[in-house]
Formats: sequence, C-alpha cells, structure tokens
Amino acid sequence: MIKNKSIVAICVATYMRQSLLKNCLASIAKIKVPKNYLPIVIVVDNDKNKSGEVSFDSFKNNYDIEFFYYVESERGISSARNCLLEKAMLHDANLIGFIDDDEFAHENWLLNMVKGIEEYQVDIAAGPVIATYETSAPKSFERDKKNTRGATPRNIAAGNVLFKSELAKSCSLRFDRYFDFMGGEDFDFFSKAKKLGMKSVWLDDAIIFETITSDRRKLKYIIYRHFTGGINLVMRYRKDNSLIAAWCRYLPKMIGKLLSAIVSLITAMLFLNKRDLKKGLIRLANGVGYLFGLTNIIIERYKY
Repeated sequence: MIKNKSIVAICVATYMRQSLLKNCLASIAKIKVPKNYLPIVIVVDNDKNKSGEVSFDSFKNNYDIEFFYYVESERGISSARNCLLEKAMLHDANLIGFIDDDEFAHENWLLNMVKGIEEYQVDIAAGPVIATYETSAPKSFERDKKNTRGATPRNIAAGNVLFKSELAKSCSLRFDRYFDFMGGEDFDFFSKAKKLGMKSVWLDDAIIFETITSDRRKLKYIIYRHFTGGINLVMRYRKDNSLIAAWCRYLPKMIGKLLSAIVSLITAMLFLNKRDLKKGLIRLANGVGYLFGLTNIIIERYKY
C-alpha cells in the first residue's frame, strides 16, 4: 500500500512484437484509474536480446503511471508469466492484471475490473477480448453474447484478467512449465485457483481489444491454430488424467469432428460453398489435433 492506495500491477509478457507492444503500452497509459488505486505497468521481455526495450523506453518516464521493464531469458510463456508474478509481488501489488502484448485496453477497462471485483467480492475477474483489425478501439463492436455480467466463467484466459495477489502469495500458484510452448498455461493456472476455493466473475464491460495482424487472417493460420488447439485441449486433460480416460473422453469427440468435417467438405464441393469449405477444414484440423494429443505427437506452436 502506498498512501492508503492499493497497487495494481498490470503485467505484459512480450516476445519480439515491438510495434504491437508499443500500442499495448500506449493504451494502458491512457486508462482511467479507480479512486484509491495506484496502477503500475510491468513488462517482461522473453527475448534475451531485449527486442522490446525500444518500445518500452518511450513510456518509462513520460506518463503518470510508472513502467518497469525486466528480461526473462528462460524461453516459454509460463516462464515469462511466472517472472511477471514475481515482479508484481516485488512491487507489493495487491491486484495483478494480465494483458497480452498484441492487445490494447479500453479506457474504462481497469475501472470496470476493480468495480466488478469489489461488487461481486471475488478473487478473479475476467473479461472479453474483442478481435479487431485496427490498433485503436473501433467506434462500434459486437459484445460477447455467450457470457453475461456476473456469471462464473468456465475457463479463464490471461488475455484479460485481474486477480488478487493472494493467488501467487499465500496460495503459491505459478504457471506450469509443462505448457511453456503449447499454451493453455492460463486455463491451468486459474483452474487450480478455482480448486483452491477462489471465486471468479465475468465482466462483459471490462473490455480488451486484440489486434489481428494480416498473417493471422489467412486460412492457413486459422487451420493451424485449430489443429494445435485440439492438441492443447487433450494435453491439458491428460496432465491430470490417465491416457485411458483421455481416449474415452476424446475419441467420441474426435469421431464427431471428423464426420462433421467430411459432411461440410462434401457440401462445399457440391455447392462450391467457401463457408462450408472453411468450416470443414477447421473441424478436420481440430479432430486431427485430438488424435495427435492422444497419440502423444506434440506440436509446440509457441516454440519460435
């Protein structure tokens, strides 16, 4: 606490995304700050050559919010996020927030996050990440219809989350290195928090935007993401369950995905329907991903 203010550490892990990182930090610098709270920004660069330092330097002395830069030379998403936790505790943070380096915050993001945690008396607050092709907030955007404010989220990602530092302090939670290059470390982290009795809430008004770069709009990338997503889903389940249990759970799902993929692809060929073609390829990729996960063929998509 500094002068009776609670410290909020807004944490950003980055790896060789200078332009996107700069945009992310610029948005954080403009957020509205809740009364009696003091935000700080912690950047952990997972590039030992400090490629993100150039983007960081323009912020460290030019804003009311204090910015801190660290390097985690041990490669991996979990490694970088664990470093962020350690640095947040070093700065005596009461609340810890995560936002990805390819995202940017709505100006009311922190206000609504803190308000939600106080209103619902929870340990973890999560919000939507809205995809955009822009690097600034769009004038209009579609709200998340799957979740409503006040609901308990099924899975919690680290792209838009704020939580009490007790998760890292008294509960000693850390991101599992098992997921360093697969992803899914955030789902695992907050799943463990829930098992320890930590309460969570969904806040649909605590908005983060994600910039979708041109390379990630291509069908090739979308298919690859669903393929590796299928692997990740199975491997997350296998981490805490037997291989037999994994087969029993995902074999029917895999068969369902592959059969529906075949139907979509046949429809696409008969009617020259691009939408069905895309749908079929995505389902096929997802189903094959399940098979890879079940047979222990791991594709680490974050191992640059």
